[in-house]
Amino acid sequence: MKNMMIDGQIFVGPYILGQDPIPAEPGLALVCTEAGEGVKIMSIEEAADLRKEIEESDRVPMWKEKAYLGRVDVFVMLTDMSSEEREKLQDSLIYKRRDSLNCQKPKVIEDDW
Repeated sequence: MKNMMIDGQIFVGPYILGQDPIPAEPGLALVCTEAGEGVKIMSIEEAADLRKEIEESDRVPMWKEKAYLGRVDVFVMLTDMSSEEREKLQDSLIYKRRDSLNCQKPKVIEDDW
């Protein structure tokens, strides 16, 4: 396993999607692929159960299609942050990389009218 530091946060991986068991714990995950210049982050996920969130995602086919040779790498940061804190960190990470996250699920804006 290797460490990847993003904005001062340490993510551990890679867990190869479909081969390695992703931890079934709360945290954030970087869904990545190899790229000519290193690792490319395709999306940033947040969940109370990362394994379920990632392995059962309806975006698995998209991740595999966009990944180099179909190999999807996942780096995880396990944390005891509340779901609100995880979402806030996820939003911050996404905001800084929004133009390069080609598989990021759009955030749903709820209308309170």
